[in-house]
Amino acid sequence: MLHPLIDSLTRIVLHGGQLTEAQALELASLDSEHTVQLLFAANAIAKAFGHKAFTCSIINAKSGRCSEDCSFCAQSGRYATNSPVHPLLPLDQLIDQGLAMGRAGTFCYSLVTSGLMLSSDEIDRICQCVSYLRQHTNLSLSASLGLLTPDYAKRLAQAGLTRYHHNLETARSHFPRICTTHAYEKDVETLQVAREHGLFLCCGGILGLGESFEQRVEFAFTLAGLGVDTVPLNFLNPIPGTPLENMPLLSPHDALKSVALFRVLLPRARITIAGGRERVLGDYQSWLALAGANGLMIGNYLTTRGRSLDSDLRMLEQGQWI
Repeated sequence: MLHPLIDSLTRIVLHGGQLTEAQALELASLDSEHTVQLLFAANAIAKAFGHKAFTCSIINAKSGRCSEDCSFCAQSGRYATNSPVHPLLPLDQLIDQGLAMGRAGTFCYSLVTSGLMLSSDEIDRICQCVSYLRQHTNLSLSASLGLLTPDYAKRLAQAGLTRYHHNLETARSHFPRICTTHAYEKDVETLQVAREHGLFLCCGGILGLGESFEQRVEFAFTLAGLGVDTVPLNFLNPIPGTPLENMPLLSPHDALKSVALFRVLLPRARITIAGGRERVLGDYQSWLALAGANGLMIGNYLTTRGRSLDSDLRMLEQGQWI
């Protein structure tokens, strides 16, 4: 028998309503015996709102030597890791990778760079890449380039960028434990600048940074308030040399329950699962669709390898997704 709380709150969402934070916290506090029911409810919401499966890919366009102290990040210049270090890749490499991912059938291609923000010359190279790929592919083009100025956002939009990706990483209340070198509000301002210049917002974070379920609910409400349309969710894969190198992995149960909560609280957003899924979920990766996710990042991530492209595409083709 369906738990009455899950039943009643799911009906609210399916009828176009928005849960209150109190209701969401009550849902998050349910015992693990009710989690499978929550997953089915999240899946029903994803289907009711018309979400379809899609794939995205990224290129590590500029890597390492970041000035920030994000405690999970292998690319911070403050930590001794084996992360690759290179300046912004040449234009032909950025374009060639985009063309390759377009041929592989990915929906979205995102250019990702390390550091707090790019120089004006670096923005020019990104714009040249975006303009070329806009003319020669059907890719949805995204970029994750750190903080934005209005001028940068205008140039990117004019070049044909579709979406700007800028993660908040975690709840505002937990952020000071994760990063001390810039304020949460600076990240929020960048999202607002991107939106003001006509770019869709791709914004999520990492689960398993030591945050509570209550803080995951807080985070979801923040994303809802910003009007984020795509939410990438990563699972912490602790990197040796970073302050979180000894953080325990999130359990498959907590990972799936968290994804389901984000789906219930963000019914209209596309939810993409990205880094850490292979290590955290293992053979339970196909359950992500049941939990309401509809997007999958394929290929490698920034500093860690993903599952083989063939394996992910086979999982999608075999109907183990929405």
